[in-house]
Amino acid sequence: MEEKKTEEKLRKPIPWKKILLFSLLFLVLIVSSFCYVLLRGSLRTLRKDSIPEGAYVVPWMRPNPSIKELNLNAQQPYGPPIFDIDSVMANALKLNMTFNISIPGGNRVIPSTVYLGHDLNYLYVGGKFCGMGLNPASTPNDTVPHVFKVFFDVADDGVLKQPESGSCFGAYITESWIGGWSYDDTIWVDYVGEYDRASWIYSGYYYTYYLGKPQTVFGIEDGIKEYDNSTGTVTMLFSRRLFCAGNAEVNALQMRPDERWVMGFLIELSYVTNTGRFGDYVDGWPRNIYPYLSNDSSWWPKLCIDLTNPPAATSGQPSPSTNS
Repeated sequence: MEEKKTEEKLRKPIPWKKILLFSLLFLVLIVSSFCYVLLRGSLRTLRKDSIPEGAYVVPWMRPNPSIKELNLNAQQPYGPPIFDIDSVMANALKLNMTFNISIPGGNRVIPSTVYLGHDLNYLYVGGKFCGMGLNPASTPNDTVPHVFKVFFDVADDGVLKQPESGSCFGAYITESWIGGWSYDDTIWVDYVGEYDRASWIYSGYYYTYYLGKPQTVFGIEDGIKEYDNSTGTVTMLFSRRLFCAGNAEVNALQMRPDERWVMGFLIELSYVTNTGRFGDYVDGWPRNIYPYLSNDSSWWPKLCIDLTNPPAATSGQPSPSTNS
């Protein structure tokens, strides 16, 4: 009896139509999911902004010689300039401005030029600040830096919100020698309790006190600074990564190849004080925004970085790479 039932089961026709229908539905589901993910990903990651009238367009170029090469030649005693930034950044966008910084006993009027260029991987930012002089807050036992900052409204929506990105480059200069330099990414944080204000803060501070972990990735690649003792001119130059993997929490400037971004931007120059107070010894371009009580960036000028059409060669150098 059992053998007869088994034989009848074996003779029962296989439901090929159902199997085929199920297979087709499954295949359609897989293909649809793949296309959705692919389309959604491309729409999310590929950004091509239109360039508004009056925007500053950053040209393709690299420092020549590179910052690394300049640093190799920088090992010399304190004295005259070791490089001419107008030559090194010959093909850069040049913005002329004047900073007026109030210090104890008067003001320092500082005619300045800011230099901007980029390749596929880096934004190159330089500044020449004529007659800036030594930091009035420095003492023989406490040297505090001169600081050059660039802030970005990355979303370009006129409203600062976390994690809008910035760069802070500090040069330590004393009466007898040129000290080191320091760098930190900066991040807009809507409210900082201990300061009782919305503010730009150092990303390292944010990592430590807000996220509870050390920051291991920064936007800078390299930098150099110098001081001309005879004229009081401070010169700074650094390279900032346009894409910095693993740092999106504190760095919204994450550009990919074939993208074109337009962003609001603001420049600041300051002497850091030894009191730690905000707003001392500082001025901005196109105007000062201390004490950072507002997240309104609608009045900031526009900066365009266009990676959609890289040249075969940049400033007579090989095609764009990671060399800075």
